[in-house]
Amino acid sequence: MEQLTLHTNKKHFQAILKGEETVEKRYVYPNNAKKYVIEEDKTDENGDDVTIVTSVHYDALQFVCGRKKDAPRLTIEVKSSEFVVLTDENGNDLTFEENGNEYYVCQVWYTLGDIIATENVSE
Repeated sequence: MEQLTLHTNKKHFQAILKGEETVEKRYVYPNNAKKYVIEEDKTDENGDDVTIVTSVHYDALQFVCGRKKDAPRLTIEVKSSEFVVLTDENGNDLTFEENGNEYYVCQVWYTLGDIIATENVSE
């Protein structure tokens, strides 16, 4: 089973545990892109070079609430994932600059399913 471990705060952890949060959104930056997305260079039907970006497949996400060894943990099924480029109110792609390079502001959205396991969680 492919699983991604993510750290989160107590409020967000509790919302996921209670089923109030059903989509986990994480920003994709140049320094964490390999964890979240796959980039594949291809040639389109017009002969132009394009980069196809898809989300990395994970079967489950493990949320850790805190940094202690015995911190509460929650493992939850991933039903689907989607790579999303964020836009402004006019539909224009948002961008940011880092180290002289321009990047799109993007996220990966994970649709959460059933809870698989919990550790150190008080009811």
